Amino acid sequence: MEKSWFSTRLYTAPKTNLPKDYLQSSMSSLVGCTDLGSTRTKKIRFYPNQKQKNLLKQWLGVSRLAYNKTVEYLKKDGTKADWKAIKTDLINGFPDFARPVPYQIKSIAVKDACLAVRKAKQDFAKTGQFNEVKFRSRKQPYQSFYLPKSAIKEHGFYVKLLGKNSRFREKIPVFLMDARVAIQNGRWFVCIPTKITPHDPDNQGRVVSLDPGIRTFLTFYSETSCGHLGQGDFGRIQRISHRLDNLISRTSKAKGAKKYRMRKAQQRMRNKISDLIDELHHKTALFLVKNFDVILLPAFDTGKMAKRAKRKIRSKSVRSMMTFSHYRFKKFLENKAFEHGKIVIETNEAYTSKTVSWTGEIVKNLGGAKIIKSQQTGLSMDRDLNGARGILLRALVDAPSLNLVKCALVNNC
Repeated sequence: MEKSWFSTRLYTAPKTNLPKDYLQSSMSSLVGCTDLGSTRTKKIRFYPNQKQKNLLKQWLGVSRLAYNKTVEYLKKDGTKADWKAIKTDLINGFPDFARPVPYQIKSIAVKDACLAVRKAKQDFAKTGQFNEVKFRSRKQPYQSFYLPKSAIKEHGFYVKLLGKNSRFREKIPVFLMDARVAIQNGRWFVCIPTKITPHDPDNQGRVVSLDPGIRTFLTFYSETSCGHLGQGDFGRIQRISHRLDNLISRTSKAKGAKKYRMRKAQQRMRNKISDLIDELHHKTALFLVKNFDVILLPAFDTGKMAKRAKRKIRSKSVRSMMTFSHYRFKKFLENKAFEHGKIVIETNEAYTSKTVSWTGEIVKNLGGAKIIKSQQTGLSMDRDLNGARGILLRALVDAPSLNLVKCALVNNC
């Protein structure tokens, strides 16, 4: 957590000779699972020069053209989504500027369109709901094209066309599969699938419960420690978001080159927000998998909470919640836990915030208070820490001696 833009508060309990709450014998090992490899996509930042950028944009445009032409063709009556049968005629009918583009880029774009149409037909047959396959737009913030593994070399990809002076943030992995070249908000990436083998875990039965929130990104509670991760740090992202909103409103009134520069500035601001959130996610996930073996995470359904019809929170809170991207963090944490041989269990957090964890009484009028106070004992506690503690206690009640954890670990093997 060192040199992070977000703050952390950690509290550690003094060591005692009391027996552990969690039986180490109930934790089964994942050593037998290490031979099970998994494929993960590795995004490597690519820094093309101006000549390479022009060439990549041309390839991206032709890939988009091939996809859209295929979708347009398949909308006609009597056509079948057989990409091998239709690709030759479609590609031969492209304009002259598409001829220098590598053939496989155009061919796989046709295949992608056929697969999309075929899936839409299958979904319609199952559910009866019609899903239209839309054209790809050049204004989409994320776009990509196919990159065959035969084109990837030590110095880059398509070396004869792009040259050997390609700059990457890190070396391209030795184990290669078919990849994709993507552009996201003006930044280029090479997305290469790689094989991931889980580490040999050192399971000691260390269990932690997490309570995601808005004012504090995550609050954790374990047998020996508790704390806050990303407490009160949304103000920095909020200031950037406010400047972005102001810039968007001024961009609509600008013209010519000034409008182009303002759109570029918008891209930089969005990238800044995305980078800050990614840093928060990555460092938090690494801290959790290195210090704990079993992670209890509630289902934080932000989509339902953000719906206008039934929501009980204001738009400012909704923006904070959606920007933190709790669901994306959950998926990243699950992948990180798999790599380190740890486990993430989804738990029920109903009434854990309103329930006083040391007496069991329910505070109905808690509202947005930061402190929860017991009417029986007069003691008070931080609201988020109380919620995380309540999640842990509820998991222990639902699964005595964490038998649920044992079953989950066995199922993973």
